[in-house]
Amino acid sequence: MDARTVEQVKDWDSRPFSGGFDALRDLADSEFAGAVRAGGSWLFMLNGRVVGVFDGELADFDAADGTAFEAPHPSLPLLYAMQERGGRTQAKYYTNDTPLSEASDTLSEKGFTGYVELSENVLSGDYYVVYHGGRSMSVAFVGESEQLIAGEEAFERANDEVGIYEVVDVDVEVTEIPEPESSTDDGGAAAGAAADARDDSGFRDRQESTPASRDAGDDGGSPEATGTAATDAGAAEAGGGPDAGATDAAASQPSETPPSDAAAGGVDTGRSPGESASADVDRDRPDGQRTRDAAGETAGKQRQVPDEGGPAASQEADGADQEGPLADEQQWRETTTIPSLDPERSSEHPKGARTAGKQAGSRSKGQSRPASQRQPRGSKRQPSKAASSESQGGDGPSPQELKAELESRGEKIQQLRERLSTVEDERDSLREERDDLQAEVERLREQLETARAAGESAPTADRDLTRQQALDGTNLFVRYGSKGKGTLEDAAVGEASREEVAANLKLEHHTQFDADSVTVDGEPFEEFLSDSMEYEFANWLVSDLLYEIVDTGNERGMNDVFEAIPDVDRVELRGMVEAADDDGEVYEETFDVVFRDRMGNPLAVANLNDSRDPATGEMLGSLVDAASAVGQANDELCGAFEVTRSFFEPAALETTEDVTSGGLLTREKRKSFVKLSRKRGYHLCLVESRDGEFHLNVPEL
Repeated sequence: MDARTVEQVKDWDSRPFSGGFDALRDLADSEFAGAVRAGGSWLFMLNGRVVGVFDGELADFDAADGTAFEAPHPSLPLLYAMQERGGRTQAKYYTNDTPLSEASDTLSEKGFTGYVELSENVLSGDYYVVYHGGRSMSVAFVGESEQLIAGEEAFERANDEVGIYEVVDVDVEVTEIPEPESSTDDGGAAAGAAADARDDSGFRDRQESTPASRDAGDDGGSPEATGTAATDAGAAEAGGGPDAGATDAAASQPSETPPSDAAAGGVDTGRSPGESASADVDRDRPDGQRTRDAAGETAGKQRQVPDEGGPAASQEADGADQEGPLADEQQWRETTTIPSLDPERSSEHPKGARTAGKQAGSRSKGQSRPASQRQPRGSKRQPSKAASSESQGGDGPSPQELKAELESRGEKIQQLRERLSTVEDERDSLREERDDLQAEVERLREQLETARAAGESAPTADRDLTRQQALDGTNLFVRYGSKGKGTLEDAAVGEASREEVAANLKLEHHTQFDADSVTVDGEPFEEFLSDSMEYEFANWLVSDLLYEIVDTGNERGMNDVFEAIPDVDRVELRGMVEAADDDGEVYEETFDVVFRDRMGNPLAVANLNDSRDPATGEMLGSLVDAASAVGQANDELCGAFEVTRSFFEPAALETTEDVTSGGLLTREKRKSFVKLSRKRGYHLCLVESRDGEFHLNVPEL
């Protein structure tokens, strides 16, 4: 399982678990919601039903010992099970365009199973709404400490947020805990009653209906007869292939009666339109309906009901098929695609309905049932169409209502078209601006080349420069002998060795003066540059640091720096970078070395201490202040380096620890990371130079 999920689950209340399947059945009887770990296998339960097994199989829990973790809210085990199983992202919406409450109502009406995640462009936290069969529960992780908030409060907070939310469709598989192999009749009845009790608390196993209860709907008024008739109708549809028109009509109309847990076949997630959260929907059913043995004893009598009742009994069973829990169950099963919130993309006939009909028809070819049971289904296919048409004609919207709805949708479509036109105009304007800037760049390049050729920028020959003048007029460039050979991009993905990249990579320099005709403090420029601490550090970062990160397995801990190194195109010595203070005022900060990408964005900055004196806490404080100001104005900044030929005083190390610790509740996985906001920051690195070699002191790799 995902390491973050395991870490969060281990924070839940826990207790020892022993006894294998017997202990699991005890947890199911107590309507347990949480996770169970045995060995390396994990199991998630919601209201006593197993909703996911990961890193192993259910058989791994037989006679096993482990730990049971009780979830602080029932939405968490279902959410984590869905995230571990993985799903399909069906759509993304902006809250200002499509409010979360509107999307939630639509998903609930359509019997959606999956979850909605609101986290993109949201600074306050991550918000989730979990659905199963249209019912929903909400949970949120708020702030840097990820405080848990659940229920209506979580949903209301999410609905008030502004950001982009993602709708993920997930198939949830409910796993039945095996019953004991040897048991008496009384034990079997008790086990059946316990299983039905667990069904009432959240999940229903759709496979549990037996042929013994299929035709009991003709008995008329008792709750037992109604429930078994609904089951019979569903089984007959699966075996005989229902009419496509009737199926589409049942799937396209919302049910007047909320589906019971047995029909929904899933989790009572507590939040559905017009209902309060409850895991005890069907607690009041008669005991006879809860007991499997009682259903088995009456099976023979119930199979004969269609023959004794004749056409009247067939019509009653057909009525049970068209209304009540079975219709909701059929609608839930056929909802295999997420309903679109855009009216133009909505579909009246989901693919799932046609697929379900084809599969049911295929299964019927291999089944053999008595003629007395097949005939009532066959004889009522055409009346079901008529009944569906009459129901739509009598209870459906009036022509005036349909006309008003079409006009409303037409207005919304027109608004969307106007907005699309505005966005296209903005896009065209930005393209023109980009083309103008590219033309300006080309013009400046040509002007620079002309100036070089004419010698306009060449300094006076045979002049001596100071160290500061030489560095201010020098830039380094990362270049390759051949792009087809080993590059830093290839090395980052493991496709090139250190030797291949070293043989192909070159660190070229460009000066604003004639390097051949000047000296630096009496030393030839080429010798001065290659021996300078600035050049040596730049060459180490570009050529060696990436391999040190890979060899020590710190690609994730130093992720920002690791991904930025292959993007370095130019190294500016004594460079100035745009920065911003807390009030948004823009100014410039100066650093000894600045690493930039091809567009000139600063990727990393460095200050050098080229003396024998140790680096102090004041030096680190100045670097952190300047780098943080640069990070406020440039999202691309990923690293700040303090380099010394000596060593770092304890005050410098304490300063580094203070700005990168993040507090006791931090969950930051990146090493020596200075956070500027919830999702932005940079790595603060301390480097020591010894005899021309550089060693990363902080963070320790």
